[in-house]
Amino acid sequence: MKVIEVEGRTSDDATKKALAELGIRDSSKVNVEVIDQGKSGIFGFGVSRPAKVRIYYNESTEDVGDRVKTMLVELLDRMGIEGGVKDIKEGESKVYVELASRNSSGLIIGKKGKTLEALQFMINLMINNVTGSDKKIILDIESYRDKREKALKKMSKDMAFKVIKTGRPLTLEPMNPFERRLIHLTLQNDKRVTTKSEGQGIYRKIKISPANGSRR
Repeated sequence: MKVIEVEGRTSDDATKKALAELGIRDSSKVNVEVIDQGKSGIFGFGVSRPAKVRIYYNESTEDVGDRVKTMLVELLDRMGIEGGVKDIKEGESKVYVELASRNSSGLIIGKKGKTLEALQFMINLMINNVTGSDKKIILDIESYRDKREKALKKMSKDMAFKVIKTGRPLTLEPMNPFERRLIHLTLQNDKRVTTKSEGQGIYRKIKISPANGSRR
């Protein structure tokens, strides 16, 4: 365990300076001891004293996001795919990773996002095994997830309209849990139809049916 002491305008300010100096984004990875809360002069006059904190940290401390970046670059290289990490935003429970590629974006996404989902599944397993972190790693590239979400919402409304018009149920293609939940939420306020997930595992699909079995 190593220790550094840092001064700042306030104890929070001093802590932020220390984390920036150490290159650590997640404050939960260090122990902070406030040595002095500091003192401000009244109306800009009088004696002022900076706040001081003592930070205890391990030299090997590394953000999950940093480990994700290293693993992704290596994984893409092993797959023979040209690409890298454009940006990482690490929160308390999730790590958002934006990938970038000049010529292989379509290859990274795959048909209907299957390759991107598989890559995300693999990196989540690898990070969990190596670091023990249970943070959810979410991969995206060229705003694919936002585009996919909009497309699914439109598709679900179009399918619901067809079900209402024909009076016959329709079963959609297999989707991952996030996409199925999105369909359910999109149609939950449409009282003319009902939605239900059917099937097992990766083959689970959503069935859209007319409410009360009636045609309107």
